[in-house]
Amino acid sequence: MIKSNLFSFLLVGFFASIAIKGVAQLSHGSEPLHWHTSQALDVEWMEFEALDLEVLRQEDESTANFKDAPWRFGIEHEVTWNMETHGVWSQEQGMRVWRLGVKADETSSWSFYLSKFQVPKGGQLFVWNGDRSAFLGAFTYENQKPWEGFAIGLLDGDAVVLEYRQPANVVAFPAIEVTQVVQGYRSLLSRAAGMIEKSNSEGPFGNSGACNINVNCPEGADWQIEKKAVALIVNGGFAACTGSLINNTANDGTPYFLTANHCLGNPNTWTYYFNHESSTCSGSSGPTNTSISGGTLLVADGGADVALIELSDEPPAAWDVEFAGWDASGATPENATGIHHPSGDVKKICFEEDSPYTSSTGGAQVWWIDAWEAGVTEPGSSGSPLFDQNHRIIGQLYGGAAACSGSVNNGAFDYYGRFGVSWGLGVSDYLDPQNTGTLSIDGYPSGYNSDLGCTDASACNYDADATVDDGSCISGGTQITFTLLTDNYPAETTWTLQDASSVTVMSGGPYGSNATIYTSETCLADGCYTLSVLDSYGDGLCCGYGEGSYELTDADGTMYASGASFQYSEVTDFCIESVSATEGCTDSSACNYDPSADVDDGSCAEFDACGVCGGPGTDSDGDGIADCNEIAGCSDDTACNYNPESTDESTCDYPSDGLDCDGNPISCPEDLNNNGMVEVSDVLLLLSDFGCNTECSVADVNGDGSVSVGDVLLLLAAFGEAC
Repeated sequence: MIKSNLFSFLLVGFFASIAIKGVAQLSHGSEPLHWHTSQALDVEWMEFEALDLEVLRQEDESTANFKDAPWRFGIEHEVTWNMETHGVWSQEQGMRVWRLGVKADETSSWSFYLSKFQVPKGGQLFVWNGDRSAFLGAFTYENQKPWEGFAIGLLDGDAVVLEYRQPANVVAFPAIEVTQVVQGYRSLLSRAAGMIEKSNSEGPFGNSGACNINVNCPEGADWQIEKKAVALIVNGGFAACTGSLINNTANDGTPYFLTANHCLGNPNTWTYYFNHESSTCSGSSGPTNTSISGGTLLVADGGADVALIELSDEPPAAWDVEFAGWDASGATPENATGIHHPSGDVKKICFEEDSPYTSSTGGAQVWWIDAWEAGVTEPGSSGSPLFDQNHRIIGQLYGGAAACSGSVNNGAFDYYGRFGVSWGLGVSDYLDPQNTGTLSIDGYPSGYNSDLGCTDASACNYDADATVDDGSCISGGTQITFTLLTDNYPAETTWTLQDASSVTVMSGGPYGSNATIYTSETCLADGCYTLSVLDSYGDGLCCGYGEGSYELTDADGTMYASGASFQYSEVTDFCIESVSATEGCTDSSACNYDPSADVDDGSCAEFDACGVCGGPGTDSDGDGIADCNEIAGCSDDTACNYNPESTDESTCDYPSDGLDCDGNPISCPEDLNNNGMVEVSDVLLLLSDFGCNTECSVADVNGDGSVSVGDVLLLLAAFGEAC
């Protein structure tokens, strides 16, 4: 490395007129000073020698077939640069400005690792390339990590400048130390017009074999949700591995990231690139403007070659990422699909149409893929997720021999650490934080099953949209609301509400809008809780940089916690005991209305047809008359027990032959002599009385008060019959 003399760097007017913000990682707006001018700037340049590309090519060829070897695209230089010993300070536009440049001939790109990045509020770091075509930043105190380091993604160009500025009235002094510089040399986005054709066929981190399939080819149409979880891992000058955001049972978007144990160095120094994919089936280059610097290692175990990391930042909503679902049951899948970044290339997809089977290798329990039906994996694919037929992660790539043989699959094997085994190696502590016992879950937010929830309408956490009860219903309980008014730096503020078992029941932040009111609601069961409100910068919510505040209240206005002025955190412990409610019928029109009840228990009733409150009022025979109002009886008017008011038929009683209903013998009216037969003697009696018109009781057959022809005809009609 050669340290050049201090000189004025003239901004070329042409490039200034077309300069744009190029590849960028999680940053916070603004642009470098004098970005659209041709003003001369003071820069101290650190110069490196041009790389021997032929020697590097031979070295790369020797490692190209080792799947667990990361794909190299740059050479790492260890340096010791800081703001006191390197660079130049100046005063410009009311700012204190520091610049340090790095350059080398035949270099494609530069990237940096800062072992220390501690800057005050108002401080901003940019990285811009010499032809003024792109820049990264601003990086501010909001990009600071607990471990103090910060990885800056690559920027194309043979000359790159680090530029820091802060208002002149800010007293606090920044601390920036550069300990690694990566000099890119192959397969990176070209800068010169003469290399446009090369850039069209090569991606910024590398290119894979011809038999690989872009995730946006027709074959990947069913995997457009899951692809959003997958990210490329870059470590120094290497496209090291692949990994995936992964969901947890709280469905809360915690940025857990799954990859392979054998990929590990230090996740703090990694850069995680999301959405690095071609928009077409044939393209080989994709965006690099959605990346996160650094993460914290949570689980690392060779028993399933698993590593679980929590990224240092949550991906912004605008990145449209997915947190992939998973299955830890160990059930054998019907088929399998891999999504990955082979050799640092844009996102690819591969398919195994048969069932993987369990095996072990290198001390790890694995899913074994005999051969891929379409697509393969390569170095750089390590750590990538393996999905089952339900689009859930069941493993992460450990190794194998699969590769392209020209433009076709070589038919060789691959193997993945089994997620079901990883579950028992510490992964469940983070992905099932409430110890629900769940062994499979869909992705979040797109794959999350929103049908789950509390379906009990009497519970205080009733979810009207839920169709499947998830056991979360809280009987009674208290509805509480957390209200936050942000200050001028909302990204500093986070908060959690935990129960007595340290399970988080509600949380929020960081936030994106200053001087804005945010509210969150939930239902709390009786018990004790802890509210923690945090400010990452240590200046609270009020009043140096705005007038923020917070409060926690219930529906009756009871205040459980409030605050505004604190430093790094404010913690409030409180307990909730809901007032016992009197249950009963609260409908005043009901026959069992209870005026003392304040919670309706669903018991309200009406009088039935029989006048019974809540009675059945049953009409068993469907005749329109309630059972209680039915009258049983005989409806046959010839029966001895005929009842004209009967509504419900019962047995009819009839007299025996020759007897009336009282058991007395009966005879025919024509049997005048009552001998049981209508015969000649009866005719003679009638004729002897024929013409009688008063007191004709014997021969008056028809009972009309006289003995006439009508009586003769009736007798003759019955002649010869027994009575």
